[in-house]
Amino acid sequence: MKKIFDFIVKRRRFFLIFWAVMLVGSIILIPFVKINYDTTEYLPGDAKVKKSLAVMEKEFGLNGQASIMIGEVTISEAVRYKKNLASTDGVAEIIWLDNFIEPAMLEQLDQFLKDNNIDQMMDIGSIKGLDQFYHKKHALFQVLFTEDEYSLKTGDAIEALRGKLDRLEVDYAMTGMAISSYYTRVLTTSEVFKITLYVIPIILIILIIFTSSWIEPLLFVLVVASSVLVNMGTNIIFPSISFLTNSTASLLQLAITMDYAIFLLHRYTKEREEGQPALEAIKNAMTASFLPINSSMLTTAAGFAALMFMRYSIGLDLALVMIKGILLSIVTTFTLMPPLILLFDKLLQKTKHRPFFPGLGKFTKYIHKLRYILPILVLLIIIPSYTTQNKNHFIYGQDAMSASENTKPGQETKQVESVFGKSNPIVLLVPNDVDIQYERDLIDELQTELNVLLKKEISVQALSTVTNIESYMPSFDALPPILKDFINQIFNPDWIVTQMPEDFKDQLQSENYNRIIISIPTDEESAIAFEAVEKIDTIVYRYYFDEYHLISSSSSVLEVKKLVESDFIVINILSIALVLLILFFSFKSLTIPLILVLCIELSVWINMSIPYLTNEPLIFIGYIIVSSVQLGATIDYGILLSQNYLNDRKEMSRKEAFKKSIVQSGPSILTSALILASAGYSLKFVSSIEGVSSLGELIGRGALLSGFFVLILLPQILFIFDTWIEKTTYKIEFFKLPEDEETSD
Repeated sequence: MKKIFDFIVKRRRFFLIFWAVMLVGSIILIPFVKINYDTTEYLPGDAKVKKSLAVMEKEFGLNGQASIMIGEVTISEAVRYKKNLASTDGVAEIIWLDNFIEPAMLEQLDQFLKDNNIDQMMDIGSIKGLDQFYHKKHALFQVLFTEDEYSLKTGDAIEALRGKLDRLEVDYAMTGMAISSYYTRVLTTSEVFKITLYVIPIILIILIIFTSSWIEPLLFVLVVASSVLVNMGTNIIFPSISFLTNSTASLLQLAITMDYAIFLLHRYTKEREEGQPALEAIKNAMTASFLPINSSMLTTAAGFAALMFMRYSIGLDLALVMIKGILLSIVTTFTLMPPLILLFDKLLQKTKHRPFFPGLGKFTKYIHKLRYILPILVLLIIIPSYTTQNKNHFIYGQDAMSASENTKPGQETKQVESVFGKSNPIVLLVPNDVDIQYERDLIDELQTELNVLLKKEISVQALSTVTNIESYMPSFDALPPILKDFINQIFNPDWIVTQMPEDFKDQLQSENYNRIIISIPTDEESAIAFEAVEKIDTIVYRYYFDEYHLISSSSSVLEVKKLVESDFIVINILSIALVLLILFFSFKSLTIPLILVLCIELSVWINMSIPYLTNEPLIFIGYIIVSSVQLGATIDYGILLSQNYLNDRKEMSRKEAFKKSIVQSGPSILTSALILASAGYSLKFVSSIEGVSSLGELIGRGALLSGFFVLILLPQILFIFDTWIEKTTYKIEFFKLPEDEETSD
C-alpha cells in the first residue's frame, strides 16, 4: 500500500482536479436520477399482489385516482364545478351522481324532497348510497387521471385542479392515493436539502468541540460532502432509487463515514506533533490508519450488505446506494483528504486551539466503581428487552410511507373522512365470459356478508349492476313509499347506458375481465380490514376459483407483512454473522467479537423496546433496516475502544488499560455517536413522511444508546473477562502485575 500512498501524495494536484470534475459532474446529474415512489415495485416477482397489478395494468391501465370534496354546495353548483374540473389536462373522468341520474332529475329529486316536506327528515345526502357522493351539503367527486398516480403528468393535473378550486374560492379538500403520492414526491424533494442544511451546522459545532483546529471541521465536511454528492449523482447508474433511499442515504452516509476522515486527520496531527514533516506525516498517517478505517468500512458495509438479501427489495435498493457511498467515502478519504491536508497544512497549524471537550479522565473512576453493578443490571434487562421489542405494534403498509397527519394532505384526508367517513377500496377482477347474473349473485352475497361483518352498508361499483337502483341505494326498500315511487320515475337505466362516458365503461370492463370496486369503511391497515379482505377472498374463490384477482392496499399490507417478517429473521442472522466474521479476522479472538456484538445488540433491543413502552406504532421496514444498520455502523465504536484496550493491556494493568482506553476512545466515540444521532433526529423532526421520520428517530436514539453502552458497559465487560480475552485471543500477552499488587487491580 505504501507505493500507492506515495503515488497519491505525488500526484495530489491530479486528484484535486479529478474530484473537482467528479463533483461538478455529479451535481449536474442529481436532478436526472429517477426516484421511485411505488413501493409495490419492490415486492418479489412471485408476489400475488404484484401479479394482480400486472394483470390490471394490462387490462385496464393504471389510472391514478383521487377524491375531491367541495363544501357548502348545491346539486346544480356541484354539476357545474364537476364540468369545470373535468376539462383539466391529465384528468380522464370525474365520477359523481350525475353519471347515474340525469342532472335535471337530481334537481327534481332535491325539489321533490322540499315540496313534500321530506327534506325535514332527509335530503339527497342522507339517502344511503347517494350519500357517498353528496352528504351534509358536501359533494365528493371521484377523479380518474389519464396516467398512474406516480406520473409527473398526474402531479401536474393535481396542481391544475388545486389552481381551479382556489380560483373558484370554494372550501375543498383532496385525498386518495394520487394525492398521497404527489405530496410524498413534493415533500421528499424539498426536504432532502432542507434536512442537510439543518444537520451540517450541528455537525460543525460537534466537530469544533472535539477537534483542536478551526479548519479541521471544514475539511471533514468538505471531504465527506464531496463523497455524498458524488454518490447522489452516480445513482444515475440505477434504473431508479426508492424515495426512502433518496430521503435517508445522503444523511446516513454523511454521518456514518465521517469517522474515516477523522481517523486519518487525527493520525496526521499525531505524526506532525512528533516532528514529522508534512509529506512524511501524511504518508505515515495513511499507512497507519488504512487498516482501522478498512475494518470500520467492512463492518458498516456488512450491515447494509445483509439488507441485499431481503425479498422485499427496498432493502437491496438502500444497500446498493449505501455500499456505493461507503466505498466512495473511503476512496475520497485516501485520495482527496491527503491533498487537502497538504494544501491547508500551514492553516491547520496556525488555527490550532485547545480542545473544548474537557476529557473523560475524572469520569473513568466512576465507571470503574460501577464495574460490577451495571453488568448485573444489564443481565437483568437482556431477556425483557429482547422479548419486548417483538411485542411492538408494527405498521407495514402505504400509511407508513405517506405524509403525516399534521401536513396539508393529512389534514385534508381527515376533513373528507369527517364528512364521508373512511373509504378503503378493494378491487376485484373477475372473468367476463360468464353470465351477468352470476356476477350479480356474487355481488349480492358480498354485500350481504360484508354488511353483517362491518355493521355498515358498503357500496359497490360494477358494470353488471350499473343499471340496478339498489346498487346505488342499498336501503332503497326502506325509503318512504312516496319517495320510492318518485325515484323509480326519474331513474332511467337506458339513460345511464347511453350517457355513460367511455372512460368510465373502460374502467369497469376490459377484453377479459370485469372490474368490481368495493368500498369498505375501514382503515387500510386494521384487523377488520384484513378480516374483510379474507372474507371477500373466500367468497370470490367459490365463484371463480383461481381465475380472479384481488387488489387493495389491505391485501398488499397482508402480503408485505408475511414477506418482511420472514426477511427479518434472515437479515438479523446474516448481519450478525457477517459482523462476527469480520471481527474474528480483525481481532483474531473468540471472545471479543461476541462481547462487541452483544453490547451493540443490547442497545438495538432497548432501542426497539422503547416504542412498545411508549405505546407508539413502529414501522416494520424501519425496524429491519435500523436493526441491521445500527449494528454495522456503531460496532466501530466498540472496535476502537477494544483495540485501544488490547494495545494498552500489553503495557499496563487492566485497571489502567480500562481507564486509558476510555480516555483515548471517548472523544472519537462521542463525536461519531453525536453526529449520527444529530443526523437521525434531523430526519425525525424535519421530515413530513412518517416512514422517514420514524427511521430517523430509531437511528438517532440507536446511536446514542450504542455510544452509551460502548463507553460505559464495554470497558466493564472487558475488565471482567480480561483473563478469558487473553486466553482466547491469538498471540497476545497481557502485562502482568506483581502478585502483591494484583488484588488492588
